[in-house]
Parts: sequence; C-alpha cells; structure tokens
Amino acid sequence: MRRLLWLCLAIAAIAWLEFEIFPGHTYLHSATQIYLPMLQRIDSPGYLSRDLVATNPNLSYTIYDEVTLFLHRQAHLDFEKALLGQLFLFRLAAVTGIFLLARSTGLRDAFCLLVAALVNLGAALPGPALCIPEPEPVPIAFACGATLLATGLLVRAKPFLSGLAGSLALLYDPVIAAPFWAVVLAALFVDRSSRKAFRPALPALLVSILLLANLAQLQPEVSSEQLWMHVFPGLAKLQQFRSPYLWVSLWKHEMWHYLALAVCGVWAATRVWWALNRETRWLLPGMGLAGIVSVALSYFLLEQSRLVVAAAMQPARTLMFPVIFTSFLCALAALQALVKSRKKEALAWFTLVVALPFDGRILDFLKPVHLGLLALAAALSALFTWSCTLPRAKFFLPVSFLLTLAVFTFLSHHGTLPHPTETRASVLELADWADKNTWGGSMFLFPDAGRELYPGVFRARSRRALWVDWKSGMATSLSQPAAQRWFERWQSLTEGSPAEASVDYYVFKREHALANKPTIFQNGEFCVYDALELK
Repeated sequence: MRRLLWLCLAIAAIAWLEFEIFPGHTYLHSATQIYLPMLQRIDSPGYLSRDLVATNPNLSYTIYDEVTLFLHRQAHLDFEKALLGQLFLFRLAAVTGIFLLARSTGLRDAFCLLVAALVNLGAALPGPALCIPEPEPVPIAFACGATLLATGLLVRAKPFLSGLAGSLALLYDPVIAAPFWAVVLAALFVDRSSRKAFRPALPALLVSILLLANLAQLQPEVSSEQLWMHVFPGLAKLQQFRSPYLWVSLWKHEMWHYLALAVCGVWAATRVWWALNRETRWLLPGMGLAGIVSVALSYFLLEQSRLVVAAAMQPARTLMFPVIFTSFLCALAALQALVKSRKKEALAWFTLVVALPFDGRILDFLKPVHLGLLALAAALSALFTWSCTLPRAKFFLPVSFLLTLAVFTFLSHHGTLPHPTETRASVLELADWADKNTWGGSMFLFPDAGRELYPGVFRARSRRALWVDWKSGMATSLSQPAAQRWFERWQSLTEGSPAEASVDYYVFKREHALANKPTIFQNGEFCVYDALELK
C-alpha cells in the first residue's frame, strides 16, 4: 500500500512539474482563442452575436463543450480554471499511461517513472503543426492523454478500465482515439488469443458512440451536411493560405523526419521485442502504423477527393502516436542496454529521446548549426546513463530529471526553444474596460495588429466581437461562406479599407494614434476610438 502511495505521488509530481515548468501549458495563446468564444456564446447567447468565430462553432462531435459548461455552471468555475483543470488531469493520465506501458515490461518502478517523465517532455511536430503534449486546453490534448491511459491500462490487463478511458478519448476527439480502437477491433477479429483480453472494452465503445451521436444533436446550429461537401477552389486557396497544415502536399518534405523516427522506432522495438507482452505488440506497432497511414488518408480525402470532412477531421494529427511510441521504445531500449552493460548503446538511445524536445526535425541534428544542441542532448543522456547505473538510482534519477527540466526551461526562456508570450497587462486592462463600458454586441477592430495574437485574447477576455483577426481564419476553414467573409474582411483590412459600417470601436497602438481625434479610452499601449467620431 505504501509503495502504491509513493508511486501515485511520484506520477503526480512528474505531471505537475511538466505542467507548470516544461513543456508547460498555455491559455489563449493558440486554439483556445477559437474554442473559448464558442463556449462563451453558448453560455451567454447575448454576447458575440456578430463574431465570425462564435457564430460558426465546431463542437458537434465532442463533449468538450458539455463538460466545460457543466464545470462552469455547476462547479462555479470560470472557463480558465475549468479548462486548465481538465488539461492537468489528462496530462496526469498521459504520464500514468506511459508508466503502465513501461511497467508491463518488468522494469523497476524508478526506471518506469523515468521513461514516463522523458516521453512526456514531448516534441514539436512540424507539418501538422502539433505539440506533444499539447499546451493548450483543447480536445486533442484531452483525447491524447485519455488514449495513452487506455493503452497503458490495456497492456496491464485492465480491459474494462481501458475501455472507459478509450471511450472518454473518443468523446473528446474521435480522430485521436480512432487508432486505439482500430487496433483493438483488429485484434478481436484476427487474434483469437487476444479476444479474451480485449473483449471487455467493447461495451464502453458502443455506449460512447451512441452518446456521441446524441450529443451531436445538442448543436442544432451546425449542419453536418456541409462536412460532406466538396472543397471549392476558393476555399482550397484560403485553406492553403491560412491553414497550410491541413494540406499534406505543403509539408511533404517534413515526412523524411517522421520516416527517420519510424526507422528508429522499429530498430528500438527489435531490441526490446522479447520484453513486450501480446497486447503491447498489438497496440504500439498498430497505433504507430495508423499514424503514418493517416498522412496518406489526409492527402487522399482532402487533396484528391476534396472533401470538407477531411479538413474537419485532420487525420494527420494521429502522426503524434509514431513519435510518442518511438520515444517510448528508444527509452526502453536504453534501459535494456544498461541491463546488458552496453553503456554506449544506452547513451545513443537516450540521446534520441532527449533530443526530441529540442527539435522534432530529428534529421536537422546532422547539420552543423544543431551540433551544439546535439552535444547538450548527449550530455544530458550521459547523466541519465550514469544515474541509472548507480546502486541508489532511485535517488539520483529525480535529481537528473530536475536538472534536465532546468536546462529546458532556461533554453525556452532564452529563445532556443519556443516559449509562449504571456498575456500582457495592457490587453487585460483594455478587455476589462470594454467588458464594463460597451454593450455586449459591440464590434471591435484592431487595424494595426497584423498577425499578432492579442486581438483574440481581447475577444475572449471581454466577450466582444472582432470584425476580423488572423487567428479567426482557423475557425472558418470548414465553411465556404464563413471562409469567404473572413477572407474579404482580411483583404480589406490589409488594403486599408475596412467596412466602417460594421465596426463600433477601433483600437490602435499608441504609436499609430490618430491625430486630432478624441479617444474614449487609452492606456500605455492602446488608444480606442468610437467609430462614429471617425466617420
């Protein structure tokens, strides 16, 4: 019992450190700028009635909105706490899932915790524009954590609990959960020996599918028919301009990195295959292969068949699983090499695992400009290799991990690794003024914001509509009319001729303040003008 308690505390500590320090978490930095206005309008229909994002929701096939609104209304949590609370729980699920996967190979608890900690340091994936783990509290982040937990539970002979976790993943994001369930169903039909182990998970799958179909009916303003329409040339050009990650042909050159990672994963699997149980031998190769195949599926559905549903599903997002399981298998290979006293081999495997958080383009480490990062990754790997060989490894490994976190945190704050900019106080002050002094249906325009993120932060914090901003283009790529309206507005903004009749307030940076025009609000960074005064 004491051992279980210590393990739970250790897993929680790893999840908390990686949630708060590195890779960390963000809010209103990326996709939450899209999801939050949708949630706010569902919660309070009087707001954001003229905003392109809020009035074109994409929440039909997910319980993301239902769960968040339940926590907001019943637990009286604001949206930020409700979303970040869910994100932490699913980060915890991801760490637990990787720990259980490692534990199924017979490794000591300290080594299993090390594998879980290193794998969940993650990587930035070029091409589909993903991060592992996803720092924003969005459906893909929740579904990924639940899927990894389901995988870990299944290989530890907990099929019913695995089915519940897999069903939760399916309810949050069916595409991310699809590889797990596809492998489970394939094993049921093909492998007679696995049927007994996998069959108890099926009832949860059936219930989740029915529940998801029923929940989809709670979003009557979204027409599912538009998902099966063809992508017209105009929409295709807009998607390629605003959302190039949807089109595989625009990032096909990045596939060499994923193929190199896949080769490393297969190589590592051959080194540890004897230690994997039957369920693991099904799930890891199957889900990894599904991620690779998803790229071809995305290309066929969107670029050849031109179906809008492909842009909505984004199958290539499951490319995260080959990367995650390659990192996992390489960490296992390193530890198995140490068992056989092959320290140089262990150092090589650890180096690949530690290098991924530096750069997901793994082949770039062969370039001279990246040799410094490669040397740093090798040094950290040598530290782990040395710590694992000590008699009291369970005391030295946490110190090595904390030192690694400190290195990554230092680099992320000094520009070597990407680090999200925090929401500025001036933006929050502006949003607070708008919330208290303008009517709920007001329309704001930031003419000189360009592609910066602060207009979306303002919209979420103030619950006021934006006439157009760069981030809104993400939400309009699934609807031809909405996409056309967004592009027309963006084009008129870049040409300096926005439609003033639709705008109530203009917000300029102070360096672009209008001469001889009265402001109705200003702070250290922004000046706000009433549109009637400008006319």
